[in-house]
Parts: sequence; structure tokens; C-alpha cells
Amino acid sequence: MQLLGSPRQIGFLFGIAGLGCMLSFSGCGRGDPFERQPIQGNVNFDGKPIQFGVIRFEPAGKEPTGTSASIRDGKFKIERGAGVGPGDYKVYVQGFDKMDAGPAGAFPGEEGTPPQNILPEKYLNEPAAKITISKVANDKPNEVALDLK
Repeated sequence: MQLLGSPRQIGFLFGIAGLGCMLSFSGCGRGDPFERQPIQGNVNFDGKPIQFGVIRFEPAGKEPTGTSASIRDGKFKIERGAGVGPGDYKVYVQGFDKMDAGPAGAFPGEEGTPPQNILPEKYLNEPAAKITISKVANDKPNEVALDLK
């Protein structure tokens, strides 16, 4: 009684199993299912660049992902791999008077004061803007310019 089959059948089965593994690890060439898009821009408050802050994009509808980025000297950049899919988004912004609470290695109580929010309180609970992210070519990100009051 032969349980394993011929060497040719065994080789064929191992070949099929190997091909299945390769396809499952490669994702079968589907790419990014969210079609993420790059975003960059400027964020000002009262006409001046926000020195330190965070910008956050949250879906306004059924878009599957959101993202965020640091703001430095009024600028932010989100690469395609960390971006969001095409669609409508609510944009939230936080701005701070400084980047951190003190020198590295400071003991508790020696850090100094934590960063303070410099934007009106409404921006903590309401979107600063509503925007549409479009599908773009690799070399040109979506541009966002916000001038908050």
C-alpha cells in the first residue's frame, strides 16, 4: 500500500504549496487597498506659522482611514504610505508654545511646564476645516493651506 504517491506527485504538491505561500505573502499584487494619498501643507494662526503642533485628518464619511502629522515651523508632510484614501475629511489642529516639557533626563517635578495650547478652545472640539483629498500622481501630493483665526 502506497500512502505518499510517486515522487513526481509529491514534487507537484510541494510546488503548489510553495506557490500558495508566495502568493499569500505577496498579497497577489493588490497594492494598497486604501489608495493612500500624500498630503503636505502649511498651517498658520493669525497669519503666523504654527511653530509646534499636530494636524489630524479624520474621515467625514465612510473613508476607511485617518492620519496625523507633526507641524514644525508651520509645515507638515504626510508620505503616501501614511496618507489617507481619496474622500472627504475633517481636519483638526493643535498648536503649542513649545515642543517638550524640559531637558532630557529631568526627574519628575524638574521638567518645567508642559507645552501650552496656543489655539482657541474651539479647535479642540471642532474641525479647523473640511477638505477633500484627491487621487494624485506619485510626484504631486495634495496641498492643504490653513490660516486659522
